[in-house]
Amino acid sequence: MIISAFENLDPDLKFTVYDAINEELPTLDDCDAYLCTGSTSSSYERTPWILALEDFVRECARSGKKLLGICFGHQLITQALGGKVEPCDRGWALGTGFYELNSHKSWMTPSLGKLDILVMHRDQVVSIPERSQVIAQSQFCPYFMVQHGSNILTVQGHPEFTPAILRYLADCNIDNFTANKVREALTSLTASLDADVTIQWMINFIKMETPKHKAKMLDVQQQPL
Repeated sequence: MIISAFENLDPDLKFTVYDAINEELPTLDDCDAYLCTGSTSSSYERTPWILALEDFVRECARSGKKLLGICFGHQLITQALGGKVEPCDRGWALGTGFYELNSHKSWMTPSLGKLDILVMHRDQVVSIPERSQVIAQSQFCPYFMVQHGSNILTVQGHPEFTPAILRYLADCNIDNFTANKVREALTSLTASLDADVTIQWMINFIKMETPKHKAKMLDVQQQPL
């Protein structure tokens, strides 16, 4: 799902999938850029595979290797670099989220005045490293999109999701939500989404100052949430 979402916008991208849960990780030079995706796990679980993945994130940060994070990936990367992740005291974010943009970077083309994207998360980032910069935020999720230095970009939302996918996942996890939360989420799905623009921004980001036009990407852990 996430691979096709990127390839639909840039067929030149080539993916290699690594099973991070079984501690199958690449060396830094295996690919030109890396993508840490969503997961059903929580980043603050101190399991061996999460600790190993955090070490890999810090290697990317030190080396200048391009790295992207989505949902769990956003949380784990931010945590590995010194931020903090907790269960949100206001419960789940579900449906279409609406976010203000705090910055307009060169890689943010096409430009937007705001960012509307599908979300499904209980955990979220509650603090970021001192030198990291918030790109997009809302009152519910103040650290929605964050740039860490010049080589790492993370986002809490799911630009790879469609409304149909979110409906299905919400139904599979229905016991986690109140009836009112589900009603609000389903109503929000009629909003226009900026999913393709978000993915294009991420592609632009990894290609910025990248020697090869055909950037290779790596999905270090592909799970639905």
